[in-house]
Amino acid sequence: MAATRYVSDELIINFRSGAGNQYRIVDRLKTGTPVDVRSTQGEWSQVQLHDGRTGWVRTQYLQNQPAAQDRLAAVQKDLEDARQRNSELQDTLKSVRSDLDTARQRVRELTGSKDELSQKLDEARKGLNLANENKRLKKQVIDLQRQVDDLNNETQRLSDRNRQDWFLVGAGVIVAGMLLGIILTRIRWRRRSSWGDL
Repeated sequence: MAATRYVSDELIINFRSGAGNQYRIVDRLKTGTPVDVRSTQGEWSQVQLHDGRTGWVRTQYLQNQPAAQDRLAAVQKDLEDARQRNSELQDTLKSVRSDLDTARQRVRELTGSKDELSQKLDEARKGLNLANENKRLKKQVIDLQRQVDDLNNETQRLSDRNRQDWFLVGAGVIVAGMLLGIILTRIRWRRRSSWGDL
């Protein structure tokens, strides 16, 4: 396989029909022209151009890399591409930093919301505990009210019974008084009768 070489920097060399100065000049090759080396004879190299033409040039004017100006142009293009890429990366970095700041702000807001929600949850738990305590106290009040009603009913029943007992006692006293009155009256009548018999 043929090796590729380049015409050295800042030169215009003769492209000859044979390996020597006596051969006619077919063309002139500018610096940076790529050629494929086919063979070498002394100071001369047979080369083929990219258009397919074959000729001879002095080997000393060939080098393994492109001309410095071509390399410089390539480096400058690479540098410009790198600068462009750097500018794009700087813009991306600014955007990422802005997004990061926004994300941090959002995290702070969410942390505040979380704290607020935790506080509300604690209040809701307290409210639920109060509601449960209120429910328990209402049940206790209902139970106590029932006990009070039962005691009132018992008191009323005892009061009614006490009135009945007093009524019976009173009735008994009246009956006893009446009986005593009758008895006393008879005793007196008998005494008067017995006195009248005297």
